[in-house]
This record gives sequence, C-alpha cells and structure tokens, in this order.
Amino acid sequence: MAMKMEMDLLAPAAVRAFYLAASALVLVIQATPALRTRFLAYGSRATAARPSHARPPNRPERLLDYAASIHVPHNYFTHFYVVSVASSVFWGWKLRLWGAGGHLPVLWALMLLQGVRRLAESYAYTSSSKSTMWFAHWILGLLFYLATNVAIWVDLQSDIGPQRESSPAALTWKTALLAPAILTAQVLQHVYHAYLYRLRTQNNSYQLPSHPLFPNLLCPHYTCDIAVYALLSFLGAPAGRAINWTLATAALFTAVNLGVTAAGTKDWYEQRFGGDKVNARRRMIPWLW
Repeated sequence: MAMKMEMDLLAPAAVRAFYLAASALVLVIQATPALRTRFLAYGSRATAARPSHARPPNRPERLLDYAASIHVPHNYFTHFYVVSVASSVFWGWKLRLWGAGGHLPVLWALMLLQGVRRLAESYAYTSSSKSTMWFAHWILGLLFYLATNVAIWVDLQSDIGPQRESSPAALTWKTALLAPAILTAQVLQHVYHAYLYRLRTQNNSYQLPSHPLFPNLLCPHYTCDIAVYALLSFLGAPAGRAINWTLATAALFTAVNLGVTAAGTKDWYEQRFGGDKVNARRRMIPWLW
C-alpha cells in the first residue's frame, strides 16, 4: 500500500518535471542567439532565420550547423495527433476512463476530441509545401502528446477503478461552465486553421492573415490551444483543489513553446510585409502581447 501511494505521488511529479524541463529548454534556446537562429524557426520562417557566416565557422559552430541540418518534413506534424489519439484510446481502454468517477470521463473525452480534430485537420489542410522542421521539434511534440494523455488522469487516480472514491460523472457547475468553454476554444481554433489553409491555397504568395474574428491577433490559433489546456487544468482539478497542477504545467509548456513561435512569426511578418502593417497587432494575447 505504501509503495502504491509513493508511485501515485511520483508519477505526477515526473510528468510535471518533463513539462518544466522542456519549457526551460525552449527558453534557453530562445535566449541564446546561436541556438535561436538555428533551432527555433521552422517551415517558411526557417530559411530567413538560418545564420550566415561572414568567416569560416569554427568547430562548435560546425557542430551546431550539423545538428540544425537534421530535419524532417513539416507534415510530420500529423504524427503528433496520431500519437495523441492512440494514447487517448490506449489509456481509455486500459483504465476504463469513460466509466471513471468525477470529471475524468469528460476530461478524457475532450482530450480525445482535441486529438481527433487536429488529426482530421492535419489531413484536410495539408499543403504541398516542402518545408521542414528540426527533428527535435518532432520528438518534443511526440513526447508532449504522450505526456499529456497521462496528465489527463494521473492526478485523478482515486477516481479510477472499482474502489474509486467518487461517484460517476454528473453534470456539475464546473462541467457545465468549462466543457463548453473548451469546446468553444476548439471550434475557434478550427475556424482559424481553415482560414489559414484557404489563405495559402487561394493565393500565389504569402498573405498577411486578418480574420474578422481575430482582427488584432497574429496567432489566435495559438491562443486557442493555450486556452484548451489551461481550461482542462481547471476542469481536472482533484477534489478539494482549485487546479490540476500537472495539466497546468502542460498549459505552461504550451504557452512557452507557442509564445516563442509567435514572437518569431511576428518578426517574419514584419520582414515580409513591413512593420507599419504588423506593429499594431498583438502576437497571441489580446490587448497585451
């Protein structure tokens, strides 16, 4: 019994440590110019961000250049959502999460829906672009979705199985308020993804996005993604707590990772379309940043 209690405490700590370490890694790379120019940009922004050497590179620079040259196709993003859906199904089947107590069945269903939707979008909105991303982005994305499908239930283990402490899920004020909010964030993200796809396919060159629902944001799809995980962290709070800290660290990593990408996106838009058209618009936090 004591060993089980210890494992119940260690598992959430390990998942949180992954998110915090990954967030710190992204921030270190962002703060180090030699790393930022090589490793953070991907897709169309990568070419503009690659460093040019005014002199022959030294050995550390050659090593960094070699590491930065290991790329995978950008459409490997689809793998993230394959992994997410597979993980949701696996843990749902293994732990019978649909029959768990408390809010866990709703939490699991919303995460499964997020993966299914993003997987469908990745197929429906695939372009013919030959852009690439650094292989570590791909690995980190796979690890994120593996971890997040554990984060969904790891703090709520008392709600799983025949000895669960709470009754099956019921319609509570928290479910009634937060589940529609999460669904709304998912719908808004889908709307913007569809808009970006049409913008790419209906024009012969890159256009500055300006969706009527998000006139002052450059990356509202990032805003919606952060909102999904932040709201899940409140919906998934264990009994007697205001927030699920494991899911909160997942939301923190999402904010850090997408925040760095949004900063690079705004810089790229400024270079391409001019600061006069971009400076007044926020990256991903309405009215603030």
